[in-house]
Amino acid sequence: MNKRYLVIILVFIILINVSFIFCKSYFSGVKIGNTKKNNKSISEILLNKINYNKNIIQNHEFQKCMNKSFDENNFSKELKIKKEKIISLYDDLDANFMYSDLIDNYSFGKDINEESYAASVTKLPLAIYIYKEADKGNIDLNKEITFLSKYKVSGSGVLKETDYGKKYKIKTVLEYVIKFSDNAGYDMLLDEIGGTDKVKNYFSKLGYEIKYYDNFGDITPSLGNGYIKEVYKYYLSGSKNAKKLVDDMINSDNSKYVKTGDVLVAHKYGEYVEGGGYYNDVSLNFTDYPFALSITSTLGYSDEMENLFKKSHELSISFNELYHTEKYNYCKGKAHILN
Repeated sequence: MNKRYLVIILVFIILINVSFIFCKSYFSGVKIGNTKKNNKSISEILLNKINYNKNIIQNHEFQKCMNKSFDENNFSKELKIKKEKIISLYDDLDANFMYSDLIDNYSFGKDINEESYAASVTKLPLAIYIYKEADKGNIDLNKEITFLSKYKVSGSGVLKETDYGKKYKIKTVLEYVIKFSDNAGYDMLLDEIGGTDKVKNYFSKLGYEIKYYDNFGDITPSLGNGYIKEVYKYYLSGSKNAKKLVDDMINSDNSKYVKTGDVLVAHKYGEYVEGGGYYNDVSLNFTDYPFALSITSTLGYSDEMENLFKKSHELSISFNELYHTEKYNYCKGKAHILN
């Protein structure tokens, strides 16, 4: 037998052995009717599935935690101090306030249900009502309404100087009412919709009670934050009218009392200084985690009022930032998320 045949036979034997080993390995990991290739791959798939489900549970727990208000028992000393600093601003002052987180509804304040004269803050729920009715097609914002002699009133605004008989589109009057707190425009719009009862009934269905004993009525810090919550929800709806409302609130008169740093503040103030020193403001503060802040006072236009309002916003922004940082880290730990 020559060397050539010996090589061929040897190669043949090697191929048979390799085939045998492969078949044994393959069938040892597979049961009849099973499409899995081997036990190891099955284990790896199961392990990956377990880890995947575990991550889902962790994310669920994290989101569940984040959707709740952060328990004050878990506040750091620094966060508690920040909160107390805001509250202490109101010591011995005829002023009340309420802070409300618009993400998780955490809130605190001073005498949040104490009533005070609302003055022009009440123009905000009117604007919300009209814009929403316009969204439904029930009000035409391009309809013209006429300035009559009965609308020539004192106080804030620009329309009081207009000529009798001049016509304005509803959307223009709305802008004046929010940006310039126009009293004449407010009366024109109330007449157009049929009075304050329309606004009162609309907000009653949303769970708010507006008390009118004139066209303005009363307000509490809690009700003020309710108005802002409705503005924020409306804004999130994506409505063009909602965006217009918020833009006008951001660019409205007396923003200097609530503007701090580069945070956008959509607000509506109300003042009746000659009738008792009333000065109020309700605001939507566009931090990374937006919050509402409503302040009622009888401090009039004074340095004391200006300092209180500015400081309240400054400290609330600082509190809001640390609150959400601590809450995030707490929920992350609770859900056992390491990174």
